[in-house]
Amino acid sequence: VGSIAAHKNTNVISENFLTYTQKINEDHNLNAMAGYSYQSSRNETWQSNNRNFISDSFTYWNLGAGSSYQNAASNMEDWIMSSFYGRVNYNFKGRYLFTVTGRYDGSSKFGENNKWAFFPSGAFAWNVKEEPFMESVNAISSLKIRTSYGETGNSEIGSYQSLATYSPTLTTMDGVPVNAVRPTSVANPNLTWETTKQTDAGFDIGFLDNRINLTVDYYYKKTVDLLYAVPLPIYSGFTGALQNIGSVENKGWEFALSTVNLKGDFKWNTDFNITFNRNKILQLPGGDIFYNTIPGHMLSTDSQVLREGQVVGAFYGWQFDGLYQQGDDFSAQPTKKPGDVKYKDIFGRDANNELVAGANGTVNADDRTIIGNPQPDFTFGFNNDFKYKNFDLNIFFQGSYGNDMLNITRMELDWMAGKANATKDALRRWTPENTNTDVPRASSTNNAEVSSRWVEDGSYLRLKNVAFGYTFPTNALSKISVSQLRLFVSAQNLWTLTNYTGYDPEVSFQDSNRNIGLDYMGYPNIKSFTVGINAKF
Repeated sequence: VGSIAAHKNTNVISENFLTYTQKINEDHNLNAMAGYSYQSSRNETWQSNNRNFISDSFTYWNLGAGSSYQNAASNMEDWIMSSFYGRVNYNFKGRYLFTVTGRYDGSSKFGENNKWAFFPSGAFAWNVKEEPFMESVNAISSLKIRTSYGETGNSEIGSYQSLATYSPTLTTMDGVPVNAVRPTSVANPNLTWETTKQTDAGFDIGFLDNRINLTVDYYYKKTVDLLYAVPLPIYSGFTGALQNIGSVENKGWEFALSTVNLKGDFKWNTDFNITFNRNKILQLPGGDIFYNTIPGHMLSTDSQVLREGQVVGAFYGWQFDGLYQQGDDFSAQPTKKPGDVKYKDIFGRDANNELVAGANGTVNADDRTIIGNPQPDFTFGFNNDFKYKNFDLNIFFQGSYGNDMLNITRMELDWMAGKANATKDALRRWTPENTNTDVPRASSTNNAEVSSRWVEDGSYLRLKNVAFGYTFPTNALSKISVSQLRLFVSAQNLWTLTNYTGYDPEVSFQDSNRNIGLDYMGYPNIKSFTVGINAKF
């Protein structure tokens, strides 16, 4: 086998700006900046292959000596970003601080009608502690109130997404190779920036000579003109098209508390932060978008939905209602047998679970609903630093609460079809002699359908890091020409408290903000131990 491949990447970045500073009467401070930036990237690749060489005793890369030539491949992708920007900072007596910025950005990635967009921002802070009326308030050592508004743009899409593209295709006619082209994407001349508009308000306060510091923030983020590959109907000849659709909001509170608990020979500092975020889809002009992230070999149904009023990436499927038993009414699912999974018939029923006029009383695709929320109620971190003379100890916890996980690994192992390995729950499967169970009978008919059976609580508390060290005194190092020496041992992911049955509640096999909380053969965060030396000469 012979192969030649080449890759060429060219990046150009140019930043140019001017700064103006002016101080007036010791009270007024002004700083202004304006600039222009340019960035371009060009990425070229090509490759050629051949096979079945009878000898390698040829001159320089003689690919033509092979008898089984493979198709050559080449690709070129480039893009350009151009930006004008400016900022003005002003403060009065260090008490009132104002900032105004603006950016005018253009990207070649977008459609010919919308390559440029303007993104402004502004912020105000009041240093309350500097006010004369705060001089007598000794308990409060610092106090600042802040508010801001800003817009940012997202251009992280591939090149040529706004253009109609073609791909080559090969076939044979009357035994003769024929090449042609086929359209693979549709043009969108109006494709433009995805924009996030964010408002923040908060304060920072310190007590007892800043031994206690508290930061509180409220934020509201609204993202509009979302960049999303919208699925197209099969008859169009295309699988999807990148469009600007809908809007999403994220809002919530953030708290951070830092304390100096002990001072002296024995020191103890603590840092704690917690975030409460609420996510919601505000607008989807085309209605619900259903999609499937279950591995293809499992032949499953849609697993998630984007729906107005709901969170991004909500799990979608049937509500698990236990197992059918001997003597049950099978009219809602006539193909089921004793020991098979039972799903709730929720479509066409009123609040009393009675069928409404026109309802068919069967379980079908219409009975699927939202069965899980992958977004946590809150996330947090808790860090403690201890120090006694030359010894130091750091302990860091982190956690998440209220988020659901879709355990696709268990979904594959425990569908009881006898086609692969299974968990030990298979020993609890339904049999005529073992009916008090939630594990269905062994049968190829129990397909891996997405249901609440596979949705689990993904909340966890994890001891993320522990580090213990000893720093040698300086006078003990003079004879070995070392100015600083520290020995340490640390451990990561040492302990986890969770009800999740998978290996790790912190993983997700899909890496995108619309596919969180999905576990399929996710490689867990490893438990590791480290011993090391830090030396300074």
